[in-house]
Amino acid sequence: MRLLALVLAGLVQASLAYDEVHSDEYLKLSAEEKSEKIFRNCLENTSPANWFSTFKMLGLFWESMCPTLTTRGDEMPGSRNKYIHTVGAVAQVQWQDLGSHSYTGLFKGAGHGIVRLSLAKEPDTDYLTTVPGMGLKFLRDGMDSANLVAMYSLAGQESWNFFRNDFSNHIGSASASNLPIAIKFARYVMHIQQVGLSDWSTHDQTGTPVVAPVFPYRLRFHPTGDIEFSDTYTRPHTEDLVTIQKGSTLYEIYALDKPVEMGGKENHIANLVTVSKMVTSRWGDKHLFFRHQDMLEDLKIRPEWKEFTPKFGFNHETNC
Repeated sequence: MRLLALVLAGLVQASLAYDEVHSDEYLKLSAEEKSEKIFRNCLENTSPANWFSTFKMLGLFWESMCPTLTTRGDEMPGSRNKYIHTVGAVAQVQWQDLGSHSYTGLFKGAGHGIVRLSLAKEPDTDYLTTVPGMGLKFLRDGMDSANLVAMYSLAGQESWNFFRNDFSNHIGSASASNLPIAIKFARYVMHIQQVGLSDWSTHDQTGTPVVAPVFPYRLRFHPTGDIEFSDTYTRPHTEDLVTIQKGSTLYEIYALDKPVEMGGKENHIANLVTVSKMVTSRWGDKHLFFRHQDMLEDLKIRPEWKEFTPKFGFNHETNC
């Protein structure tokens, strides 16, 4: 009996043959090949991960934030844990460009993206508060992917409807309850409420470099209203999300060209559309990685935006 158990365990382990998605050889592949490898990993085991216990969550304060900013490739480095946004669902997506804008690179449209929708922390089913967010990446031929993360608010929303509110790569200030995390992040970056977008503008999906990159100050992801769930708890958020089918428009994408204080104007530039069904994924929850571009990289290119971009703590260079 013991031998049979060991054999079965070995068969299960052998079946979970995940492709590595971080090496130099992997990065040289086409955007389509990389997207397929990532999604094949996601489909290998469609059971969601478990939430971390309160005790294990303390590990968040011991981990360096630098790998989140600097890791190449599309999977979590080493044995690093995903303490925030632990449980979610994944789909392949397209960035359907609407034209009528001057932004370059991937902002002109891309067909090989991966989106992950998740909650930042484990929700209490007795309450309405949830903290939804999104990781988004688009693959490029022969080079690393472009990534961003977006949320409504660190404090969350009073609804279980994942699509109740807009997301943005710029979010409001941290509440008192999130202050310890804010202080930790501020050890590494000044602009903890934003992630940059300039990397999206430098190359198109084929990896062709742009001579004069142009990127927006901020993106806003607006739900269309076609996908809605109950405001009150009826089932885990992942069971809602996996009902989203191929061909669904998740968000209308609006770009703000510069800070509002400088007269910035917002324009509907694209739609984010699924090209696969949305699925839960053990590999997606534990290993799929979305690099956070430091907002300071954008501000070094566009220094006139700096005075209108909130920062936390004192002025300092990125500490990585």
